[in-house]
Parts: sequence; structure tokens; C-alpha cells
Amino acid sequence: MNGAVPPPIDAWLRELEVEVVGASGVPDSEAISRDVVLDGERRFDLRVTIAWVAGIGISLWAYYGLEAMEIPRRVLHRMLRANFDYPFVKFAMTDDDRPMLVTELPASAMSREELARGLVRLTIVADRLLEETASAVADRALLPDWSGRIPRNPRLLAGCAAAPHERAAPQQALRLEADRRCGVRGRSRRGRERGRARSRLGSLRAAHECGLPH
Repeated sequence: MNGAVPPPIDAWLRELEVEVVGASGVPDSEAISRDVVLDGERRFDLRVTIAWVAGIGISLWAYYGLEAMEIPRRVLHRMLRANFDYPFVKFAMTDDDRPMLVTELPASAMSREELARGLVRLTIVADRLLEETASAVADRALLPDWSGRIPRNPRLLAGCAAAPHERAAPQQALRLEADRRCGVRGRSRRGRERGRARSRLGSLRAAHECGLPH
């Protein structure tokens, strides 16, 4: 695709059944942006700006938390470590101390499938780090009650899944069963393990296709 011509982002998002909630720039502009709201398996209402600039490509900026967040040092360190754990996704802080989760697509790699992978990468990382970075997500780390919510973008999540990765899910289940038989102690620990397992099992398929470690 010609890097000087805006890609059909609106058409791609319609095909992926992702609703646009904000927009700037017309198709003939040298820069356009679209705002969407994504749900993962556990982290919901993640607002993302899709920004295209001629000759550069697409940047995806996820608004990970609120402005002027007071984030504990240990959480900042975890976010910094995530920049090494997930090579295609990076955490950053804005000038007004708002945590962001960012990924980029070069002009040479622009397609509907690559846009979908980029968006799903953001939801996977947000899902995996939800508890560890709760202080960056919500004030006083008080996460909203998202229990029972169904993701608003199932086609996007399903479209980035890989059938071969189904084979990894039973291995995770076997490890959890081994922990149970070995007598993992503590009700709260078991609850956290189950929560992490549900998140991981829910995102394994997508992680494989999106190029993330698992």
C-alpha cells in the first residue's frame, strides 16, 4: 500500500465491527485519526486512538489510565519491565502523567489484518497486567466491576485467534491442576491463580497470532 495515501481505516474498522467514537481528518489529509473503545477478556473500556501519518504509518495509543495518576514506583517498574517482555507494545507517560500503551505499524505493513493484530495486542497486554498495574488503571487501584461483561468487539478478538494455539491451553490447565494436587495454600492465592488462568486461557489464541510471548 502507498504510504502517502491514507489506508481505508474506516472500512477496516467496519469489517472488524469496531465502532468509531471520535474522528479527525478527511481521507485526503496527510494525517487522520480515529478513536475506538475496545474490550479484552478482562480489561474493558480501553479507549484507543488510531493515528495515521503520511510516509510514517499507523500509531495506536491506548489510554491506559487517567490523567495525573499517582503511580507507585513498583507499578512503574512493572510497566518498564513490560516494555522488554512485550517487544511490540510499549508503555509511556504523557506530559500530564497519563499512562499510555502504544504500538506502531509501519507504512509497509498496513493492512486490515495488521491493524487488527495491533489492536488486539493492546487488549492482551492490558488483560495480563490488570492486577499488577491497577494503580495505573484506576484511582487508588479500585478497578471497576467488569464481572459478567461481554466484550463489545468479539469479531476483532476472534479474528486474531490462531487455531494451532489451542494446543497450549490444556498445558496451562495441567499446570494449574498440578498446583492444586501439590496443595497450593491460601484462598486468596487460589483466587488470584484462577483469575490469572482465565485471563491467560482467554488470550492465548490471540497472543500467538499477534506476535506476543505466551
